[in-house]
Amino acid sequence: GKDLISIYDTETMKLLDKRSLILKGIQEFQFSPKANIIACWAPESANSPAHVDVIDLPSRKKLRQKNLFNVTKCSMVWQNDGTYLAVKVTRHTKSKKTFYNNLELFRLEDAGVPVEMIDIKDAVMALAWEPNGDKFAMIHAENPSSTKVNVSFYSMTKKTTTEAKGKKKAQTTLTKEVNLV
Repeated sequence: GKDLISIYDTETMKLLDKRSLILKGIQEFQFSPKANIIACWAPESANSPAHVDVIDLPSRKKLRQKNLFNVTKCSMVWQNDGTYLAVKVTRHTKSKKTFYNNLELFRLEDAGVPVEMIDIKDAVMALAWEPNGDKFAMIHAENPSSTKVNVSFYSMTKKTTTEAKGKKKAQTTLTKEVNLV
């Protein structure tokens, strides 16, 4: 049905807790490759923002919800170990004539599942995690039909910075950018 995901126990083939997971407006969902966790996103509706939810199963507990505004589309990519989730968010201006991207990076093994945002001025054409590790690569260009593209490599390795209140914050770092013609 609409607005729900039916999840079955693989041993018994019975509906988990005898009920579906209700997620209003859900557009896409993906299971973690290693843990009993599901990630999903829903667009803006009425006065509610778009949001990405990370939900533990079978408890159905929301581990993290990230609210997003002016969203056109989201694409989710899990890291192979399920340690990180990258969400490419395509946003629009209020006139809906200009589009831009940002990445929302979820750190699933850190307390509270912190989320980092990276603004991307270019059109993001592809994003992929390395097979084993904490790095990802992104292909991007000034516009989607451009013949000149860039490939950027990022590392999720914790480079800690200290904020004003003395809190330490993990930060994703750009390790290298390559321009291809």
